[in-house]
Amino acid sequence: MQATGRDEQKLTQIADVCRWYATCGPPAGQRQAAALTELAHITAGRTRLLAQYAGQVLAQPNPGPNPAARDRAVQLCITAGADMGLIDRWSRESRPDASPAARSQRPSPDRA
Repeated sequence: MQATGRDEQKLTQIADVCRWYATCGPPAGQRQAAALTELAHITAGRTRLLAQYAGQVLAQPNPGPNPAARDRAVQLCITAGADMGLIDRWSRESRPDASPAARSQRPSPDRA
């Protein structure tokens, strides 16, 4: 299932927040609290979006120049409430080699 335009915008915002806070090392204390507050504001309780972003990041075959930052971004999503089962599903279904059948069975959007 494709994300709506509004969901795509929220996913972009989640990505920006995660990159901002994860690039300079593990966010802790006030930095982590600020990151979690921003993610909560963006998602408004729709933790499926956090799982979707985290799963899509993990599905990328090349972690980029800073794999630790990628892992910290995923951890931020988990700390913010992303469902681990949905992260795993989004990761499997977002891989470039995922079958069309797997892509059509992506987790449905929540209505929260």
